[in-house]
Order: sequence, then C-alpha cells, then structure tokens
Amino acid sequence: MESTAHIEIKRDGAVAVMTWRHEEQNRFTTPFLTEVCDAWDALAAQDDVRGVVVTGAQEKFFSTGIHLERLMAEAVADRGSVLVFLEALRRALVTATGFPKPLVGALNGHAVAGGAILAACFDYRLMRDDYGFVRLPEVQIDIPFTPGMVALFKDLLPAASFRTLALTGDRVTGAQAKAMGYIDELVPAAELVPRAVALAAKLGAVNLGTYATIKRSLKRGVLEVLERDDPPMLRRAAAAMTGG
Repeated sequence: MESTAHIEIKRDGAVAVMTWRHEEQNRFTTPFLTEVCDAWDALAAQDDVRGVVVTGAQEKFFSTGIHLERLMAEAVADRGSVLVFLEALRRALVTATGFPKPLVGALNGHAVAGGAILAACFDYRLMRDDYGFVRLPEVQIDIPFTPGMVALFKDLLPAASFRTLALTGDRVTGAQAKAMGYIDELVPAAELVPRAVALAAKLGAVNLGTYATIKRSLKRGVLEVLERDDPPMLRRAAAAMTGG
C-alpha cells in the first residue's frame, strides 16, 4: 500500500503506520475519508501486514472531525454532496469498527467530534501524556449523534462517562479520558508511535482469522446498528441540511 495525497503509510516490521496529513487539523472531507478507507481495505488484504497504527502528523491535532465549512460550501454547488459525505463518514466508522486486524490509535493531539468518534472505533487508543484533549461537542453545535455512534460509545464506555461527554460537550484531558475509559494508555510523546506499534505487533502475533472472528462477534451489535439504522437518518439529515 502506497502513500496518497493526504496519508502517509510506512512499515515498521509487520505493522503499517498510517499518518494523516490532511490540512492543519485532519478535518474530514469526502476525498480524505475515501483515501483512508481505501487504504484500510488495501492493508486488510495484505497478508504480511499484521496490524495498523493510525496517528496524525500535526503537533497539536489528531483530528477535529467534519470540515463543516467545506461541506456547506460544497452543498451550495451540489446538494447531493452532503449525503455522499455522510455515507463516506459511515463507511469509515464501519470499516474501522470491523477492521479484521489490530487497529491502534496513537492520538498525537486533540481528538474532537468526528475525530474522537472515529478513534472510538479503534481496538485501542494511546495518547500523548503532555498535550491534547478529547471532546464530543455535538450538543453544543446542534449535530445529533447517529444511532450507530450511540451504539459505539455505549459499547465502549461506562454509561456515566458517555453521558458526561455527550450531554456537556466539554473537553476532557487525556488523564480524564483515561479514567472515563476512552483512552487506554497515556504515553510520552516521543514514545507514542513506538508503543502503539509494539501493541499492534503483539495483538497481531496470533491467528488473524481468529482475531477477526472474535472482534466481529464483540462488535456485531454496533455494526448492525451502523448498517441498519444510520442510512435512513443520514438521508433525513442530508435533506434537512440542504432543504431537500
């Protein structure tokens, strides 16, 4: 798998390290999400890749989610582009949640909104211990969660943790996010990617067919909601956003 315009892929032994390089905050656009998902599909098909680490190239940001300004600007020219984007986002959530190999996040900075949601699909999340926050601001910016996103977080977090993140929209530090169950390990910045690679390599040292089967059984409920309940909500949301 080769690097593309917005992502860099390098091998560290049997682990592929995917580094996002999409503008200053790795905000989501249709082309960017499509590149990420296509790369994940290609890496899933490579027998010599035993695991994948995802990180960001920027100093301060892992990802702040949807590039709302660009999305609405594109909608003026093409109303159908909104639904195309929302389906690209759903594809990313489904692909990451059901990825058949170890998928480890190395959160190099802030994980906000869609960035925090997509990272929640990873098997594990490591974060630098000296910088960055996690935030789900949807309640403050008038963007409801989809049923699949709710299922994802209800599967990942204790109920009280998700309630606090979802209903307040407040930012939480890495240490707070770890206490809430979102972050698995806080790591010095210089050790972040190497530690994530070591974890992915350890997880990938087993029979990957068995790993994928167990993982899919654990995530079956989330995947079913993403596949069944999200598409109609996304169609309604796209119509509401574009006046259709």
